[in-house]
Amino acid sequence: MFWQQRCKMNPRMGSCMAGIFSILLTIQSLILDLNQTFSFGRDPNKFHIYKELHGVVLWTFSHKNNITIFLSITTLLASCFLLYSVHMELYLGLLVYILWIVIYEITCFSLILLMSQVIQPPFLPIKYYLWINQISRMIFHAFWLPFVTIYAYDLFKDPYHWAKQSPHSRQHSEVSESWSQMATATHERKFT
Repeated sequence: MFWQQRCKMNPRMGSCMAGIFSILLTIQSLILDLNQTFSFGRDPNKFHIYKELHGVVLWTFSHKNNITIFLSITTLLASCFLLYSVHMELYLGLLVYILWIVIYEITCFSLILLMSQVIQPPFLPIKYYLWINQISRMIFHAFWLPFVTIYAYDLFKDPYHWAKQSPHSRQHSEVSESWSQMATATHERKFT
């Protein structure tokens, strides 16, 4: 386990950190993306950052805020579901998170690719900022995905492996055993 040796973190802890990181990063991206302007100045000296928009590019730019809000809310839900699944030891939530992060990053990459093609030459530093932001987010998500993948695989392969190691799960199993013993005792009393 390369990640465990280098980061001194087990897959469960890495999955928790992935969920927390994803929530914080999504909130930051949502704030930055919604406050982006397309033009500045006053008429008649209004400067437009982007060239003339037509077709798919026009539709994308006119619905950019709705797309951003949808992607962000879905990412927040997937991240919260990841944290819940790590706590409850459900591999399905981890798989949903992995699948959604891949879809999310591909969609965001496509949007940045589309936006960078229509930026006017005087505003090229904005293009570089968008690419740096996108690539760094992709690198961070790629860093956490192996933890989530390994933990999902471990839960799928042996769901009781982590339960044996967790003190919370031991308490839960002790409570379950005491309830089953009480149910058996009351069941036997009824028939005797």
